[in-house]
Amino acid sequence: MVINGVSVTSHNLEVLKAVYEEGSQKQAASRLGISVPVLHRYLRRTEQRIGVRLLVTSPSGTGLTEEGERVVLEYSALRARVRTGESMVVGGTIITEELLLSALSKIDRTGKYDLVISDDERNLRDFRAGLMDIVVLDDPLFVYELEGVKWEEITDDELVHVDKGPNYLRFKYGAQRLGFKVLDSQGIKYKVKGTVRYLPYLIGSNLSFFVNQSLLSRKGIRLRSATEMRMLAHKIIAVYRKEDADVLKFVNELKKERLA
Repeated sequence: MVINGVSVTSHNLEVLKAVYEEGSQKQAASRLGISVPVLHRYLRRTEQRIGVRLLVTSPSGTGLTEEGERVVLEYSALRARVRTGESMVVGGTIITEELLLSALSKIDRTGKYDLVISDDERNLRDFRAGLMDIVVLDDPLFVYELEGVKWEEITDDELVHVDKGPNYLRFKYGAQRLGFKVLDSQGIKYKVKGTVRYLPYLIGSNLSFFVNQSLLSRKGIRLRSATEMRMLAHKIIAVYRKEDADVLKFVNELKKERLA
């Protein structure tokens, strides 16, 4: 695994995993067949290399910090993925869910694709960890933050800008950064008061927001945009690493679909 730009060996990760599961450096050392001082050195060196605190000590024993637990859980998920790597895993969001379901229904007759619906940030974390084969991004700006990947433009979408004043809610899905970049380019002052996932709550609030036109259309909702929608137009993009037959077949099918 690569953590904060630093490669961490599976041996060091197994040490961390043992502490997580045993809740004690002594028991973890016994399980691994090494001494407690040696285990402690492994753990401290890992912390120093990645620049993140992983351990927390209490009267009841040694445990992991929230970051340490996240590393172990992602490592465990990656190992499980390697063991059952026959399945292709696709990630998307509520913006692209219908598009993905339609494409999968047409080409996945044997059930070899797994579909995960989350948000761009979470899907990309899993993609970087090797837990996903294809991610369909709401926010095309993420493509410029990725290295060593291939990508294809799938379809078009637009944001609707609902202006209720300078205070905004950020919707968890869609090309939100694009919307706020447009405000910045126009010199408009604003404050983001929070992030929400539930569309009715977003629409029913007394705060301004951006939301995808495709999602509104599927819900039968009509909202007028305070900003010209051509300024908020963007691409929906699929990113992947391997150009194997299954990946290309799925990407080509996605291009035939429409968001709304």
